[in-house]
Amino acid sequence: MSTQETLRTLPRRTLEKVHLGQSFAEYDTLLTRRDVFVQTPALNAAADIANPHCFFVGRRGTGKTTIARYIEATMQNVLLIRPEIFSPSTNLLNLDAFKDANQRPFRSLTSAFRRSLQDEVLFAASSNGLRFSGLDALANEYASYRDFDFDLRSLAFIEDLIGLLGAKDDRSWVSAIKMPKRLSGQMSEALASLRMPYSVLIDAIDESWDGTELAVIYLAAMMHGCLEINSHSQGMRVLMFLRENIFERVRVMDTEFARLETCVVGLDWSEEQLLETVERRLNAQLTTKFPLGGQTWDLFFEGKEDSRKAVFKFCQNRPRDVLTYCALALESAQAHKREQIMLEDLYDARRRFSDSRLKDLGDEYQENYPQIGMILSRFYGLGRRWTLSGIEEFMRRLLDDNDIITACSGWIYKYSSPEQFVRLLYDIGFFGLLIPRRDGEPKVSYRSLGPRSTTPPPIDSRIDIEIHPSYWDGLDLLDVLVTEFGRDNDFGRLGVVTDFPGALNFEQYQNNLRDLNDELRSLPIGASAAARFESLVGLVLELCFFRVLFNLECQSRDVCGTVRRDWIASNRGESGFWEMVRHRHGASQVIFECKNYETLDADDFHQAGYYMSEPAGKLVVIVFRGEIRNHYFEHIKKLSDRGGMVLLLNDKDLRVFLRQAMNGKVKDSHIQDKYDKTVRMIS
Repeated sequence: MSTQETLRTLPRRTLEKVHLGQSFAEYDTLLTRRDVFVQTPALNAAADIANPHCFFVGRRGTGKTTIARYIEATMQNVLLIRPEIFSPSTNLLNLDAFKDANQRPFRSLTSAFRRSLQDEVLFAASSNGLRFSGLDALANEYASYRDFDFDLRSLAFIEDLIGLLGAKDDRSWVSAIKMPKRLSGQMSEALASLRMPYSVLIDAIDESWDGTELAVIYLAAMMHGCLEINSHSQGMRVLMFLRENIFERVRVMDTEFARLETCVVGLDWSEEQLLETVERRLNAQLTTKFPLGGQTWDLFFEGKEDSRKAVFKFCQNRPRDVLTYCALALESAQAHKREQIMLEDLYDARRRFSDSRLKDLGDEYQENYPQIGMILSRFYGLGRRWTLSGIEEFMRRLLDDNDIITACSGWIYKYSSPEQFVRLLYDIGFFGLLIPRRDGEPKVSYRSLGPRSTTPPPIDSRIDIEIHPSYWDGLDLLDVLVTEFGRDNDFGRLGVVTDFPGALNFEQYQNNLRDLNDELRSLPIGASAAARFESLVGLVLELCFFRVLFNLECQSRDVCGTVRRDWIASNRGESGFWEMVRHRHGASQVIFECKNYETLDADDFHQAGYYMSEPAGKLVVIVFRGEIRNHYFEHIKKLSDRGGMVLLLNDKDLRVFLRQAMNGKVKDSHIQDKYDKTVRMIS
């Protein structure tokens, strides 16, 4: 019997050496190691070239980005696309004309996306030495569109096809609609010699998602384009990673959704897989690895089965929850210089974890149900379990709450009946249903984390409702069953950050954001409106980043009066992107330069470099009105070689920040993606 098999306690000071990595895959350095990945059905399906499934659907934190990183790290010929086309401002024809997947308008969109995806492989393969002499369609396509990125190509194809429809030029439209098939045939011939087909990964769709009806139509068309490529093309395949709440929007709209549904992979996790995830990460930093299957857990955690129950019955079954909770408990054990994670460490971590989960849940479903976090906060200090009649009275009180009506008027009335309200909170994972059983205690049913079940449990007066345990501590819920909630009962008030800058109330804050968004769309380009643009950018910073950027100062000059910065802000971010740039670039102060024109030149980057300094930091953000061109990154690379960094933002990015603020999102993933793209371009 080996030493590991007979070991009963950890070697001294082992706990000091381990960490569980980042629960957000985008920032997790442990994912550079092959040995931390767990072989789930979804990961195996993505890694299998012959597997026909192409849509990987799950809630936030179920491993979509992790699978994408695994495919990037372990397979050849992998291309990653993070599209920014899903916040369209273009007014096409009547939107109703695009809702039938069998009609020409929708087929035009599908053809455009399919062609753009195929071109992504064509241009990558040509860079890797692929030759297509004699293949005229490929040669013409390469010459015409090689300087376009995926988003610009897609928009160009959409405009061309919709223009032909509007002009009723049937001959040209039919020719254009057949072009993707022609390209596919010649690409299959050109790529036939490849041992490993190209895999195109589409991820982070929610970062540019604006939730409009047109965005849903675009996504449905792209999904049909992916399916056509995987069904009829050789030498390439497309994998799309989708948040479940966005996927549901397509399910409701698409008349041919059944075609897509056959190619969906859910991202549900079993307790055994979650246990293995924690154990692999605990072992990752150790020279001598401990056995998996529960033995590593039992060495690191006190209580064995009790500690597992404390984690897996408390968390929802997704890796981000489990890793976040265990990491908080590990941090507590290390702070107390323990040799093992004790049960009291797990219990001490519950409040912080529960607060985090509550905020994350509201953020996850903001696109579908704006300000739903305000409704969740109304349960503060109330009961863990409810009867349907209690929920009915609770819902009646909600509809009398002026703040709720102001914030949620766009959707709350659709869920005014108790059954609809319970179904909504069940679907987002906040409620579970206590289903009575003849042989004992009722069984709690929570919905799965993958694509929504088509046969959820029925809701009637025999079923009680239970709030998921992961929210109990964050809401300070009482261990009681609420059977009535009359006029004499008061709503609780959750202690979350609800203060807005400038002493604004919620309605004023929302109105200011909408006004800024409207002004940005109408603001002219040029010197005459430069001051207005500078002021607008300052207001965006003040309203959208007030939790991390402080002491915002306009027209700031240095002590000599020779250097004038449009805006400078103190960076006090304690996590994520803002903490990272403070450590990596010394960006205790962040400089924002506003350029009310479309094209940047070398002087703009020289000016940015002049502003960089050791005391304030070496991060400068240039906000301008045009598209980001590849040659801009040559200037950024020169500054990067001297330790500096320039981040480019445009109108589209400002609208993303405004939209997220209107939806109550507190996240920095969009600006992190802009930073990541810059780093990749200059590396």
